[in-house]
Amino acid sequence: MDLLPILLIVANGLTLAWALKLLGRQPSRGLRLLMLTVSIVSLSQTVAFLCHSQGQSLMQAAAALQQCVTAMGTMAAVYLLWVEMRERKRTDQMLRLAEHESSVRQGRDVRAARLASRAANTV
Repeated sequence: MDLLPILLIVANGLTLAWALKLLGRQPSRGLRLLMLTVSIVSLSQTVAFLCHSQGQSLMQAAAALQQCVTAMGTMAAVYLLWVEMRERKRTDQMLRLAEHESSVRQGRDVRAARLASRAANTV
């Protein structure tokens, strides 16, 4: 077996495995569908390439190289989707923390106002 088909199989296998791992972690339906689409395209290209990889001519070798570049591109797209999901999760956590701190601050202000009004009423 040639190096290009092995590279193509490895790249698409990693892409598909990573995409399937990340599918369950993302709450956004749109990002799930995009990730699934990218991984299916990569898988279908691998199958098409392996079906036609008998007796390579110069054009077939160029097609194999193009398939490898496409596979690497889809792997990069899945990685970028993962980065987007991680950043979105981090932003959501920071927003929740800020909301919690704001509500705690408001609670302290209300308690301080109540204590001040009680102290003024007792004097």
